[in-house]
Amino acid sequence: MVSDCGHLCGHHSDNDTEIHYKEVHKLNARYRIAQNWIRFIKDEACSRHSKLLYINILGLNLSKMNLDLFGSDSSRDLILYNRFYRTAIIGGLNYFFKHVNKISIETIYHDKGSQEHHSLFPWHSIYRINLENEKVTVNCDTIIFLDSDHRKSGAGESQFIQLIDLVLGATFVGLHNPSEKYQKQMIGYTFKPTLEILLDRVKNPATGVPWGRYYPSNYYRGYQISFFPNNSQNFNDTDMHLDFNGRLTEYGFGQDNFYWNRPILLKDPEQTGWDTWL
Repeated sequence: MVSDCGHLCGHHSDNDTEIHYKEVHKLNARYRIAQNWIRFIKDEACSRHSKLLYINILGLNLSKMNLDLFGSDSSRDLILYNRFYRTAIIGGLNYFFKHVNKISIETIYHDKGSQEHHSLFPWHSIYRINLENEKVTVNCDTIIFLDSDHRKSGAGESQFIQLIDLVLGATFVGLHNPSEKYQKQMIGYTFKPTLEILLDRVKNPATGVPWGRYYPSNYYRGYQISFFPNNSQNFNDTDMHLDFNGRLTEYGFGQDNFYWNRPILLKDPEQTGWDTWL
């Protein structure tokens, strides 16, 4: 939001813009703000003794999923989103606040989009969480949908939506390196050291003991990025149930179906390749 300033510097009005990863290259002010936000996420928001922010990112590997389990029409994407949105909420709360007996959620915000008009999404996750989880209580009936542009919504929470969009974009470009835009690559490269630590976690197959740089880091139980499923789903039953720990409970599968070992494809955007000299 724009702050009052006693000087006619012009910077506040210039910086009063919506920050989205997909458009960060279109305005220099956006790029500068985005870089500052990513540095804040890296260094200040998740310190050892003061966690100001918790981030749980869940990526779906659709190539390993039997998508017929989630319908066969145009609503499949929203069914998938609705199902795993609930998993991301509960999974994150249980992981970050493992030793807390009771968790109370007052409000859930979401960016405006097609989810707002879906028959289930605005209320179904809340209903199922309250029905199935004794640890977590959601004290609202529906999700609040906000325009991510704070200038339109008039709500500070819109800037939080922008922040999460930026973190998702930085994660995506780190894993896939799909963009040729220098600014987008630099946002990902600034976040890359954090991403490397978040993905450096494995479990000893014999003992189940986790190890990796993630566990002694400040990000432990503050940020996490995980992917699902680790094992291909080749089932035909449409009533397959995935619990909040990522196990296929209807089939008695005990193994953890989340994983973290993904390569980071993004290279230094400022590093000159040999082809430049050929």
